[in-house]
Amino acid sequence: MTISKNARMVLYLTGTLLVMCALVAVSVPMYRAFCNATGFNGTARKALAAPRVATNQIMRVHFDANTNGIPWHFKADRPYLDTRVGKTAMMTFSVTNTGKVPITGRASYNILPDTMGPYFMKLQCFCFQDQTLQPGESRSFPVVYFLDPKLMSNSDTRNVPDVTLSYTFFQVKETQK
Repeated sequence: MTISKNARMVLYLTGTLLVMCALVAVSVPMYRAFCNATGFNGTARKALAAPRVATNQIMRVHFDANTNGIPWHFKADRPYLDTRVGKTAMMTFSVTNTGKVPITGRASYNILPDTMGPYFMKLQCFCFQDQTLQPGESRSFPVVYFLDPKLMSNSDTRNVPDVTLSYTFFQVKETQK
């Protein structure tokens, strides 16, 4: 059986369309995985263990806390923390649901300047999972992190005096009205 020229073209275009749709479907998860693995675009990385060696270099880590339309009061317990490069540090964030219904939120985060993303490592963070707060409920969320000593060997990061860790809570869609 011979396929006509027009039928071959339709099959080719249909196949191309299916491949393009598949690429669109996997592009967001692949981009997210790439950013998490490399620290690209200011994405902090999850660490399995703290470094064994710390330097004498001190960097000031500023903390920024925001909500995107969630009736929560969310702030860092301190505006900044002077952190020794290579040494584990902890900051606590306070959050209160000021709304009248339970709300589940998810925190997204980034690091500024972007070049510091690969070197800002988190050991523990509330941002690794969704958080649900009942009306009027208050909680403290710790973040345990370190600045990777490898940043000292990078000419783009070794002289950076301070870094900002910024969080924004978004309401999880399943809990939105």
